[in-house]
Amino acid sequence: MNSKDVLRKLYKLKKTMPDLMIKELSYGLFSTVYVVAIETVCSTDRINDFILKFFGNKRNSAKKNININKDLQQFVPGINKKTIKDFDNLLYFLFSGFTVIIYDKTFLAFETRASIDRGVNPPTSEPVTRGPKDSFNENYNTNLGLIRKRVKSKDLIIEELTVGRESKSKVAVIYMGNICDINVANKIIKDIEDIDIDGVFDINYIKELIRNQNYTFFPTMIVSEKPDDTSKNLLDGKIIVMMENSPEVLLLPTFFINFFQNNEDYYRKPFFVSFVRIIRILSFFISIILPALFLSLLTYDQEILPTSLMINFAAQRNNIPFPTIVELCILLFIFEIIYEGDARTPSSSSTSLSILGALVLGDAAVNAGLISPIVVIVVAISSITSLLSVFQEMQTPIRFWRYTLLIFVLFFGIVGFCVGCTLLLINLCTIESYGKSYLSPFAPFDLQAQGNAVIRRNLRHLKFRKSYLSNNHVRKG
Repeated sequence: MNSKDVLRKLYKLKKTMPDLMIKELSYGLFSTVYVVAIETVCSTDRINDFILKFFGNKRNSAKKNININKDLQQFVPGINKKTIKDFDNLLYFLFSGFTVIIYDKTFLAFETRASIDRGVNPPTSEPVTRGPKDSFNENYNTNLGLIRKRVKSKDLIIEELTVGRESKSKVAVIYMGNICDINVANKIIKDIEDIDIDGVFDINYIKELIRNQNYTFFPTMIVSEKPDDTSKNLLDGKIIVMMENSPEVLLLPTFFINFFQNNEDYYRKPFFVSFVRIIRILSFFISIILPALFLSLLTYDQEILPTSLMINFAAQRNNIPFPTIVELCILLFIFEIIYEGDARTPSSSSTSLSILGALVLGDAAVNAGLISPIVVIVVAISSITSLLSVFQEMQTPIRFWRYTLLIFVLFFGIVGFCVGCTLLLINLCTIESYGKSYLSPFAPFDLQAQGNAVIRRNLRHLKFRKSYLSNNHVRKG
């Protein structure tokens, strides 16, 4: 690169980039050095204290043979120094918070990044009751540091990529080289390298762009903001995808059982955790099948119910103007409104909104004779059980299959209910996450991995990793 051509391009850019700073300095007796930085992403204090101060001390130097590369290497107190290859590379470092020094054919970049990120705060999307309270933030180096301080191993591999033609966002694929399946890691890296889009601004862009072509609403990736959970998954053999300017990471590959497990499970008694995991899984299926099963039994297949129970239901529905399917749809729709309103409302007001929707509207609808009490109970149970999943990504398949089963039952009764449940099971069995079966370790069945799937074993007994996830099965001993 020629310094004159580069400076001409930079001065041309300065017309549309008011935060671009170009400072001309004397170096030695007859030499000129240019210091280039972007004010909005750089720390002016660091530039003044380390770089400009160095050139101020050297301004009156009588040296004729100047080796600026050697001088900067020895005397500028900056550990992160980069050599620039071309003009696009120069712009990338400028936008990343580096200060570029231009002298003749020498182009050097020193990191002077400003701290424009929030600090390490407690996680918000994954509330913590026990365990570490820190979470990832938008600072790439901070996020790497939160993992590094937990996994102090030379086998922690970090592959850095650049994604986005215009945004040029830094993405890291992180894995344990001695534990994870390298073929899966290479496949993920290849998928990210194949992304061709003008801008990537959050990890959820990556999530959508590399998603496997599974015809399903079930999530095949976990998005997490907890460093402790991320570090544990690294040691289990999973691959982490991290991105600058994003406070979350992706965990790959992902399995169905992972959405009912939590890192807090390892901070509690194994028996209690096993009981809670069973409740979570049962709640997931109850939230999907209960409205459809109730509609089938009450409307189409009353002979299955005991006579006394059927009379009780019929008495409750006396003078109700709508059929059962309309009652269910009205209440489910109201719950969806309450759920979305609660998610978008400040925490100080969300409790009041929930009480108003759940108690006042439900009780008023029953007293007005619009909804029967048993339908309120069914929808309430289905709605509450849907919230027991550890990760919010499970809300989408719950909603989809809940309404799908209702449609099947509406047209075919109990037969439609059985067909819908069969299709749900078939869908789960056909999903893959980077070549791994979504229902592992249940299908295919892995006896050794059952000890930490639903039933949580004691930590001292966890001697082996999951065979379907890691090539290094031995965890201890």
